[in-house]
Amino acid sequence: MGIETTRILDEIDKHTARAREGGPEKIRESLAAIRALCDLLLEDGSQAPKKPRAMPLAMAETVNRPQSVPSATRLQEEGANGDSLFEF
Repeated sequence: MGIETTRILDEIDKHTARAREGGPEKIRESLAAIRALCDLLLEDGSQAPKKPRAMPLAMAETVNRPQSVPSATRLQEEGANGDSLFEF
């Protein structure tokens, strides 16, 4: 399910017109957009439609596994005057 080539070319035309009307900043933004659209066209034309990439099984297991938090044990130090990190 790709984007129609004519639609992408129309977008390139719009960005070309904006680049001609604008200052250096607008030209730069329009050229970046044109580059991205050209890359999209070239990629789409040279390859079959891409299927979504599946995560490797090992990575999927680590993503879905809840992480455990070790229980905190309080240190009792001589001269400490409270539970706060900022109390010395």
